[in-house]
Amino acid sequence: MMLEEKRFENVTYLLSYPEGFDSAKKYPLVIFLHGAGTRSADTEILRGNGGFLNLQRRQSRGYVLLAPLCSVNNWNEVMSSLIGLVGLLREESYIDSTRIHLTGNSMGGYGTWELGSLRPEWFASIMPVCGGGIPWMAASLKDLPIRAFHGLKDQTVDPSESLKMAQAVNRKGGWAELILFPDCAHNCWDRVYTTEENYDWLLSFTNLREAAQAEDLSGARFG
Repeated sequence: MMLEEKRFENVTYLLSYPEGFDSAKKYPLVIFLHGAGTRSADTEILRGNGGFLNLQRRQSRGYVLLAPLCSVNNWNEVMSSLIGLVGLLREESYIDSTRIHLTGNSMGGYGTWELGSLRPEWFASIMPVCGGGIPWMAASLKDLPIRAFHGLKDQTVDPSESLKMAQAVNRKGGWAELILFPDCAHNCWDRVYTTEENYDWLLSFTNLREAAQAEDLSGARFG
């Protein structure tokens, strides 16, 4: 597996390629936004991040993995650069621009909701974990497949943050699914990123809105 460290404007990032990568072919892109505990100016902590490592281990599914590093307070402060970076990668010849998927946990969950809200037309699916967003921006997410997660014992980010976003999207006619873990605290991402079915879900979508067949995901369920 090939791993590169690069920089775009004020964002350093890791780009991980699947085994047997061939630049003449097209691959899905999975974007991972880490949480606050991984904030740093050095990618060493990102390389050891559990979410990133779990996503790397599943690259046999055939996707390129992008993991930007946040060295400031939160993703919002570098959102302009993050948008520029994703926009740049969308144009790479080896990226299938109809299969770009976004996920992140905690601070990265907030970043996932925000980036998804700002550029919903770029993504085939998003999977925010124990984060929150801006409910009045929910209308922009109504055509985007969303699966969110939260632990009900979370005392760092209140589960209502995910619930408010899922409900707001669904009120606008979207299909945001919220999976709640009654026995999990904040780090429910350990369960999310080790469950194969979540990768099946995330990667199953292509960015063809007119062909999307949505299930009724109007309410939360317990997982």
